[in-house]
Amino acid sequence: MMRPTPFRSRIGGFPEDPNHRRTGRGGVGWSVIVSIRSARLGFVLVGFGLTAGLASAALGQDTTLTSRYTCTRPAGGDANRPHPVCDAQAAVTHGPYVSSVTDTSAIIVWMTDLPAHGKVVYGPGESLDMEAVPAENGMLPVGTLHSVRLTGLRPGTTYSYKVVSTPVLDLTAYWPTTGLESRSDTYRFETFDRRKTTASFVLITDTHGDVPQIDSLMREVDWSKTDFLVHDGDAFDAVTSEAQVWTRWLDPLIAGGLGHSKPLVFVRGNHDTRGPFARHLKAYVPILEHRFYFSRDVGPLHLLVIDTGEDKPDSTQVYAGLNRMGPYREMELAWLEHHVRTSPTLRRAPFRVLLMHQPDWGWLEGGKVERDAWTAAANAAKVDLVIAGHMHRYSLTPAGGPEGNSYPILVVGRGQLAKVSVSEDELRVTIVAEDGSTVGSLTLPRRPD
Repeated sequence: MMRPTPFRSRIGGFPEDPNHRRTGRGGVGWSVIVSIRSARLGFVLVGFGLTAGLASAALGQDTTLTSRYTCTRPAGGDANRPHPVCDAQAAVTHGPYVSSVTDTSAIIVWMTDLPAHGKVVYGPGESLDMEAVPAENGMLPVGTLHSVRLTGLRPGTTYSYKVVSTPVLDLTAYWPTTGLESRSDTYRFETFDRRKTTASFVLITDTHGDVPQIDSLMREVDWSKTDFLVHDGDAFDAVTSEAQVWTRWLDPLIAGGLGHSKPLVFVRGNHDTRGPFARHLKAYVPILEHRFYFSRDVGPLHLLVIDTGEDKPDSTQVYAGLNRMGPYREMELAWLEHHVRTSPTLRRAPFRVLLMHQPDWGWLEGGKVERDAWTAAANAAKVDLVIAGHMHRYSLTPAGGPEGNSYPILVVGRGQLAKVSVSEDELRVTIVAEDGSTVGSLTLPRRPD
């Protein structure tokens, strides 16, 4: 069996990074030096759709393979002669995990230590006879971050899957050099199903990169009775790097119970819009709709996810004129109003829960007039409950408050976990602290039709 050996890539004379070493299969050490975390290069080749070839062309990359690789060297000038293949394999460094599940689709996300193209083999039950190969503008993406969408799935069905990665070691114009395909273990997930009579999820918020807090909250979850996890915003103080996204957030969630099976639903908070890496966060939590507001149907529950944006005006000097939340929020409100008017699943759902980070709809360019419009849209949707965070402490505002809300507003505090269970007749919420003690609870009956 061919064993992986170290690979080395030089970009513009950048020195090797001794910290960028991964352990592949059989404990073999990899040294993959693409200088992708260099201060000068920022986030080149970290999987935002920028291929190794484009990076090489843009940066004048001189890519070489060391003699420690065993590579095929086909001879001849025929365009159909085989391309070079080396005995290198890409190791999975983060994930995979399941994002943006619906009743007919899901997105699988993972990272590798080498630039590679990825695919997913999958199938219902135990089968793996289907294949999803992503392509962008007629080309397979090459990078270290992989995101593959599975479509045409059946509601309420358990699917098995494996992630498959093939390294691309030298993305030249002709005869690029690739490595050997590697496959993960087999994992499973279940699609949502609006026909089910029950649904359950857990919700945390405002973790701000606090890994011990995430760990303690995940220990309070009975995953055998949980359909999915919601993170209700402010996963970070500011989003600063790819490493932070994984090690201070996604990795602890995966290790704590998401595993490779339970879906993550992400609600963006105001702190998640800040920092040098915030504009790339969506690549790590891909959403079917390619935006941070959307709806999902899970059993008797219609879920509305709202992005409340920032908590200060766009003109505030701390943003240096780089925000345009005002127009974005107007488009989001127009989507919600249209969804309320046209969605049959919203009208038929026994319960409707709206998730947002800031309980007061966040900063709005239109002030009270626009805030009243958001509240009116939620009232028209017959929202049964709003769950928010942001305040770092528990509170419960009943329906009929001074803001005109016809629904209660539950704020989950930092270091707290909301356990939500929904049947066709009743919605129950219990909020617990990190030590398992009960902070509060709420039970709502189904509204009369």
